[in-house]
Amino acid sequence: MKLLFKKILIVFLGLLGGFLILIIITAIKLSWDGYQWQKSLERWEESLRKPYKEDIYGGKTPEETWQMFLDALRKEDIDLASKYFDVEHQGKVRQVLKKIKQENKLTNWIKELEILEKDKNVLPQDRAYYSYEYYDEETQQNLWSTVVFYLNPYTKVWKILY
Repeated sequence: MKLLFKKILIVFLGLLGGFLILIIITAIKLSWDGYQWQKSLERWEESLRKPYKEDIYGGKTPEETWQMFLDALRKEDIDLASKYFDVEHQGKVRQVLKKIKQENKLTNWIKELEILEKDKNVLPQDRAYYSYEYYDEETQQNLWSTVVFYLNPYTKVWKILY
């Protein structure tokens, strides 16, 4: 009877030990997978930040960025002018600017953009709100358009958001 009990106890302890080893291996595997996923996520996040960290186009103030943008437009350098915009919007802005240039409206548009007025409201320090007046040919009215700037936190240059 004692021998049978010993054999049952040894089998039970062996199974329990095997089960514990399986749990430990599973926990290690899950931890490793979590670590790999975290590293993958960090690489992906860094790939999103990289264009912003490398974006050097802009001025120390919103007004300086606006002047740089206008200077590029005056030289009809559409690629350079679009670089003063937020990284995400540069491609779309480039297309819009090319269209304006192709329609021979660039010179008139630059004249409208030259007078930029700052919004008098006090807002967050990493954003600045301005506006300019323009003539809308369709409605035949003078309208206002808002220009929003933000401070790139990585390169400390002001960018045109929209």
